[in-house]
Amino acid sequence: MNPVLAAVAGLQGGVFSRRQALDAGYTPEQVQERLRDGRWQRVRHGQYAERADLSQLMPWERELVLHRRSVRAAANSMRPGTFVVSHHSALVMHGIPVWGANLSEVQLTRTSGWRNGHAAGVRHHRALLSTADLAEVGGLPVTVLARALVETAAAGSFEAAVVSADAVLRTGRVPQAELLRVLEAAEFWPGSPTIRAALAFANPLAESVGESRFRVLMHQLGLPTPVLQVVFSDADGFIGRVDFYFPDYNLVVEFDGLMKYADGSREVLIQEKTREDRLRALGLHVVRTTWADLDQPARTGRTLRAALDRSRRTDLAG
Repeated sequence: MNPVLAAVAGLQGGVFSRRQALDAGYTPEQVQERLRDGRWQRVRHGQYAERADLSQLMPWERELVLHRRSVRAAANSMRPGTFVVSHHSALVMHGIPVWGANLSEVQLTRTSGWRNGHAAGVRHHRALLSTADLAEVGGLPVTVLARALVETAAAGSFEAAVVSADAVLRTGRVPQAELLRVLEAAEFWPGSPTIRAALAFANPLAESVGESRFRVLMHQLGLPTPVLQVVFSDADGFIGRVDFYFPDYNLVVEFDGLMKYADGSREVLIQEKTREDRLRALGLHVVRTTWADLDQPARTGRTLRAALDRSRRTDLAG
């Protein structure tokens, strides 16, 4: 890519239009040649990017990279001042995790001249946005974090809303007054009960998508409410911080996202085994769970209820 086009693409998240390529000195034949040989990729009609090797990324990271690129391409196709990136696309641009969102679809709120609907991979919304609803991320107009959260929650499931709400609260970037303002504006939206329930349930101590989803699963199974991120120590000092602790049952539940075991390191596995042994030495029962357990809610519920029952019986026997 020549320096002129590289500078343009650099301001647009790596995306550039056919017109911008021509203005930077490429001929139509050179554009087609680069698309044919794979140096450039078509992101959407008339919008391109240099080919990037995403094979080393985890699948969900790859999805986010491609969605950001699609957002940039859609925005680059629009007339400035006629749109705002919104809903889950705004959350992604703000760096907030989403769950269960259709990342093949870009979400834009049109500020003029468009009806609601879907076209060319873009979901268009109409809404009256105040100045307080608007922000900018990487040069793109986006809805502010609180607004993007309630927009997404209104259109999705309770689980998906909690995943993003936990993450938003964890950032500390949204004052309570801002959340209340947006909640009041969304009072009569379709999906308003989901918004309020998710925000009431949200907890900034949940540290990952997996932990947020596991919180929702335990809640929906009617299990006791655990305490999050409790620190344990023994005579030798700090043991660790556990994901979920049920103090009335002396039970610890750890959610393993498996990332820390990805290299199969014997040293990491030994450290985890030692950590768990020290927790058990304190009289705690430890249950480990993974992503696979989220896909088997009935079985996971039986496992956790059995662990709670064993912990209670052990405590009574002691």
